[in-house]
Amino acid sequence: MPDRSEHIQRRGKTGIWYARLRIPADLAKAFGKAEFSKSLKTTDERAAKKLARQVIADWERQFDAVRHKPDLSTVDVETLARHYYLHRNQEDIHARDQRPTASKRESIADAAVARMIAKSEQNRVRLTDPMSMLDLALDEIVNLDLSDLHYGNRQIRLKDLREHQVSRNFALISHEAIALINAMSLPIEIGSGEFNILCDRLIRAEIELLQRQNERDFGNFCGEPTDPLLRAGKTKLDMRSLESIIDEQENRSRRGLGVKAASTFRKYRAIIKEFSEWRKSDRAASVTEEEVERWRDELIDEEYSPKTVRDKMSCIKSVLNWGQKHSGRSLFSDRSPLEALELPELDKPESSQLTYTVAQAETVLLASRERSLAYQRWVPWMLAYSGARVSEILQLTKEDFFKIGEYWFYHIKHGGERSTKTKKSRKVPVHPALIDEGLIGFVENAPKGNLFAEKRMDGNLRDWVRADVLPDLPKPKPGPNHGFRHLFEDLRYGSIDAEASNYITGRANKGSAAGYGKSDVMLPVLAKQMEQFPRFLGSCTK
Repeated sequence: MPDRSEHIQRRGKTGIWYARLRIPADLAKAFGKAEFSKSLKTTDERAAKKLARQVIADWERQFDAVRHKPDLSTVDVETLARHYYLHRNQEDIHARDQRPTASKRESIADAAVARMIAKSEQNRVRLTDPMSMLDLALDEIVNLDLSDLHYGNRQIRLKDLREHQVSRNFALISHEAIALINAMSLPIEIGSGEFNILCDRLIRAEIELLQRQNERDFGNFCGEPTDPLLRAGKTKLDMRSLESIIDEQENRSRRGLGVKAASTFRKYRAIIKEFSEWRKSDRAASVTEEEVERWRDELIDEEYSPKTVRDKMSCIKSVLNWGQKHSGRSLFSDRSPLEALELPELDKPESSQLTYTVAQAETVLLASRERSLAYQRWVPWMLAYSGARVSEILQLTKEDFFKIGEYWFYHIKHGGERSTKTKKSRKVPVHPALIDEGLIGFVENAPKGNLFAEKRMDGNLRDWVRADVLPDLPKPKPGPNHGFRHLFEDLRYGSIDAEASNYITGRANKGSAAGYGKSDVMLPVLAKQMEQFPRFLGSCTK
């Protein structure tokens, strides 16, 4: 595999780097160009190489998607017919715009006749010899007004096409169908059922096209199709894949548009891969409500939990909505097909069922002391003394920790590649128990950057707690995310007030308290309240 970082080029006086990739010869027609090019919006070569890797990977996925040649539906074939009609109709209008005016046509015809006479004299051709004069006329035919001849030919073709349409004889249109298939690299085999449907729809489009051309010959430029096939509907075939939609949304998220956590995109990719393999196609435009309902029902029959089924359906729905937005609402002609999709009802558990008891929390904290992986060692302790979400703690870097006076804090940030559920950043006091446990020492000895860098940490932490530490938890078996978060909110009564608790845990304050935490002035006061939060295990023994 070539080094993707090599596909970059510096352009212009600004020195901006661009990613470039030549489109394979077999796909050039499908993409309508020979090369992809995109600004990387940086003058730094090292940064450009890093950015180019993702851009090149996205392009290569597009190549794979086109080569996969997903199945085309009847709706897609009708879109092709509308595309054919619109394209050929515009060609006719353009050709008429290039015709000479009436006054010029007369002088052009006179000049053509004069040239024919001159050639006949020069070549000693008798004007009474029809075959010799025909040869001379053929040289000048492009300069003559042949509109009457074109009209006559169209009338003959119209009659033949209508007869062929009734008898389903596609000889007169198969050449156009094959040219369309080759030009767009369509997954249609010559002679197949799909090919016959395409020919049938193209005959209907060609009949309407010839009628429009005949109308224009008599000055009527307002004609509209009478065939319902051509009156409304998409005119462009959208071949984008479900995965490419996620890629585009992730790129938008990096630019601050529709920000989602990186873990969300990883989760969506896994679900979309599973769905695409089930339906044997990754093409977004061909997704229907009926097939999603079939997959939903199969998952329910296989005894997936209602929450899992809802998560998978919601993922597909979100991706299709993104695609509809990215395409300017043209991916689906009417609306996203899943707007009315029915989802299984959830049995919402009581809050107490999602909360660890103090004994369960202390069991997890004791077990974490024995772990060597940094996220298993420290994340449970930080959850217990903050009520934060697991994903927020896993994003922390060494540089997020700071000190004001005698108090330590860490900054949970929103922005860039980091995100919080409320889309707001916050600064959380470090509880004295965490300092006694050795957290600050761990941070100070850590290298720059992320404190926790293993793969799939959120899921692995949840699985470890459920399977190894608290295997006897009753359903719904809360993970550390909810278990510690709810417990923190219960234990804070008498030590941390409601507004401060909402700020620390990252819950949205309302009313006049919505601006809580705008400045660092309140941080020492917040730290004093955190000191009053009760300790687990009754001591700081490590």
